[in-house]
Amino acid sequence: MNQTAESSIIQEKHPTIDLIVVSYNHARFMNALFESLAKVIYPKDRWQIHLVINRDGDGTLQEVQRKRSELAEHLPEVKIHEPHANLGFAGGNNLVMKSALQKGTDFVYLLNPDTEILPEALTEAVKVAATQKNPGSVQSLLIRGDNTAQINSQGNELHFLGFGYAGGDRDPASSAPGEPCVIGYPSGAGMLIPVPVLAEVGFFDETLFAYHEDLDFGWRIMISGRSNYLAPKSKVIHHYEFSRSISKWHLMERNRGLVVLKNYKLISIIFLLPALAATDMAVWAFAAKGGWLMQKLKASAFFLKPSTWSYLIKSRDRIRRTRRARDLAILNRMTYKIEHQETGKGWAEKVANSFWKSLYASYLIVFNW
Repeated sequence: MNQTAESSIIQEKHPTIDLIVVSYNHARFMNALFESLAKVIYPKDRWQIHLVINRDGDGTLQEVQRKRSELAEHLPEVKIHEPHANLGFAGGNNLVMKSALQKGTDFVYLLNPDTEILPEALTEAVKVAATQKNPGSVQSLLIRGDNTAQINSQGNELHFLGFGYAGGDRDPASSAPGEPCVIGYPSGAGMLIPVPVLAEVGFFDETLFAYHEDLDFGWRIMISGRSNYLAPKSKVIHHYEFSRSISKWHLMERNRGLVVLKNYKLISIIFLLPALAATDMAVWAFAAKGGWLMQKLKASAFFLKPSTWSYLIKSRDRIRRTRRARDLAILNRMTYKIEHQETGKGWAEKVANSFWKSLYASYLIVFNW
């Protein structure tokens, strides 16, 4: 069957979707979120809403029960999951994705609790999955909640040294791509995943817990020979709040190291060692200036544990079995620069981007050999 025929069948049947929202102290967002979900244009018998409550007693359950009763005739079935523990973004989504795989759901759609989904978002995301080549994920166009004339993410950017950030953040919404396009990796704030991809690529890495889980997942999708896409007509308003908590830097730096060591082939890591080492020195200086030196130390100490290396060896072996794409092909989808960060024009944009640009160009030449 050709791709056009497959696409028409998929669109005609309206594939089943499990929409997943993972909440932790997000009760204040439930009213707007469920008001938007009630307006989604998609057959109610073909999708379900799954809410995972990672924090007991924060008011989320009561707020959702109220909205579910109030909007009952407009909503599909709403299932509430209470693990009675903080599973993190990764574990909370995995809880439902594993069930979706077992029961044979066609797609899962990950949606942040601090969002409002537009009526055509599911339909447009499914269209892109049905019409593009080897889709591994499809991200909706994320619009900033504080200014709906601006983009929050038109596909996240994957830096070749493991950093990640929202592509096009604060650019005019009118500048977003008009047609589906390949992106670095999808934001977990609004992401459609074909469930068969989960069987091949695996679920989110729960060791990461928070930060870089979607980056790691998008990277593994590319390793499998699939692509991450943007569906520009599928739109989600994201009430994004940049976290200035110092504690986040521990997980961000730890997880950056983990995804690099997991996902690159060994020979690539060897070639990248000079760039990784130089960048790490710069990050130490940045941490000292920013007041999170202890967080950087804690992240670095994680790699001294034998259990960390046992985890990395097992992870690399699992990824090796799914590898269909060369690192060069993936490197070509990465970026050398960091921009549009909430912290403003920092060290990366002033100094590091020029340094990274020359290294990135040289690695493309080397990897071509």
